[in-house]
Amino acid sequence: MFGLLFIGLFIEPVLGKTKYLVVYLITGILASCASIWWHEATVSIGASGAIFGLYGLFLSLLLRNVFPPDFSKTFLTTTLIFIGYNLIMGLAGGIDNAAHIGGLLSGFIIGIIISKSMKNKIEH
Repeated sequence: MFGLLFIGLFIEPVLGKTKYLVVYLITGILASCASIWWHEATVSIGASGAIFGLYGLFLSLLLRNVFPPDFSKTFLTTTLIFIGYNLIMGLAGGIDNAAHIGGLLSGFIIGIIISKSMKNKIEH
């Protein structure tokens, strides 16, 4: 929940409540699709795939220079540490890394698509 709170503080004001919710839901659904594709006979629950989707979105916005350079430099490092740590912990078992990766990739792709409009919004 701390991860969701942290990422929400930065992304929700930029996207707005409606777009934030839409991205959260879309990445959660795509994360679940990745989980089902990878683990056909396993039921997986939780919000971590959608949270990873938000981190994927944030990562793409950082890499596309949507935020000021000093902000991006600092938060790129912490975001990569958060993602890396959680993916490594997922290798321990009992955690659906397929959903995490599916959410991360879907959020990253959405971020690449919307980064130009977000950059214009932040600059103005």
